[in-house]
Amino acid sequence: MMISLSEIRRLAAERLPADLADRYRTLLRPSGRILSAARPGDERVGVLGGEPLLPETLDWPTWEGHGPLSFVAALDCGRLPATGLPLPADGALLFFYFDGQADGHESWVHPSEPASRPGSRVLYVPAGTPVQPRRTPSPLDPYKQVPLRAEPAVALPLIETHEMYEPLGIAPETLSADPMYAAFNDAVRGLCSAGRHQVGGLPSHVQGKVEYEVADFSPDWDLDDFTPDNAHFDDILDEMARWRLLAQFASDADAGMMWGDAGILYWLATAEDLAARRFDRVRFTWQCH
Repeated sequence: MMISLSEIRRLAAERLPADLADRYRTLLRPSGRILSAARPGDERVGVLGGEPLLPETLDWPTWEGHGPLSFVAALDCGRLPATGLPLPADGALLFFYFDGQADGHESWVHPSEPASRPGSRVLYVPAGTPVQPRRTPSPLDPYKQVPLRAEPAVALPLIETHEMYEPLGIAPETLSADPMYAAFNDAVRGLCSAGRHQVGGLPSHVQGKVEYEVADFSPDWDLDDFTPDNAHFDDILDEMARWRLLAQFASDADAGMMWGDAGILYWLATAEDLAARRFDRVRFTWQCH
């Protein structure tokens, strides 16, 4: 789970003694970017919904035999601050997903159904490519347009592990005895309870690790035994670690997006494929409550 750097700094200032809050803030390491609705004066790094800017020569993405994919979001790589991912320095990334509008929600896009992979798409449009707004094809209704801003994010920074309490000079027995720390950790979890739009960093899991859902496992690794007793446990973990969150887009009332029961759409890729701009190899999954 991720939280914006500004939120966690503000929470530390409100909930911890000043000297401890200062030391805590020095331990925070940005990772990825939280995306939220842009305010007047914000640098706009992308957009949810609306009409995508597509090259004239590029057809609207479709899933053959099912229908057109819905446009979810676009990211401006040239304006997007550092994410920790080897993304292009310019150009745009466009995210499409078959949301069921075209076939009365008869089809399901999920990695457990390999034949459904064409139901999601990430397109890279290099900088300088002539583009124009493309009308959403029938029978789809476009999502409402919401401009996006980006801010630094950090992984869930709870004061409960030795990586956090030792640099802060907190003894383990004090940690368990002082209710201030439990209250602070609960407040941190509360800020992370809702799904976020995000680029890079750790995915906001709803129903288990999304890396597990998209990874390539050997059929002889006995995935039913996901414990250290499995002879291939390290192989499973290594394969999961190859897959990094490219972007996630949560249900969003302003854009009219609802993925199942307040769910999240995820796109993941390997660092090698991102660096080589092989966006056709990006994997998709989604989860909801």
